Amino acid sequence: MPDHPARTVFLVDREAREPVETIAGERHAWRFRPHVHAGDEVVRVLAGRARLHLPDGCSDVAAGDTLVVPAGVVHRFEPLDRRGWAFVSRFVPAARPASLEAGSLSARAAALLAQRPSLRTDVAAIARSCAVSEGHLSRAFRRETGSSLHNFHVLFALQRAKALLRRQAPVVEAALAAGFFDQAHLNREFVRTWGMTPAVFRDGWAAAA
Repeated sequence: MPDHPARTVFLVDREAREPVETIAGERHAWRFRPHVHAGDEVVRVLAGRARLHLPDGCSDVAAGDTLVVPAGVVHRFEPLDRRGWAFVSRFVPAARPASLEAGSLSARAAALLAQRPSLRTDVAAIARSCAVSEGHLSRAFRRETGSSLHNFHVLFALQRAKALLRRQAPVVEAALAAGFFDQAHLNREFVRTWGMTPAVFRDGWAAAA
């Protein structure tokens, strides 16, 4: 988890046909949680080296590399050495809509997660609703998505919070409405996932307006 969220800069370009978000991170030992984006992520590595983890494997990237992580694909980055790495990520409209395979066990479980009002995941209840064991559901979900059920649940809540912050909701209001225990809980998960605080994200959208 990044120790210094201020090392990132967040901007929104609203002159394009659809708003484009950009996160730039100075050289640092960035280590992000498994997460997804609604749009395609175009990552340019500015310095250092990092490892990209995807559901079907991993690859190493270095300064000068540019790669695209498709929308909806669970992924995470980690540094390959103590010097860390620097990057710029742009989030553009998806070339292909992101979705789990319709009718699959993971899709059914994800739909149930999206309906939960709090961040109490309750894997046992979801497994019962899907008529499978907890172990089978957890293994199948991680195999297909690259994420645990609880982590995916947190990502749903973070996306709900983002939607509210884009509309300039107070951070504490966004936290509680999205299912987080309090503002501090949202802050921790936001930084762990994107390397910035909810306030920085909200201010970026305010500046773009």
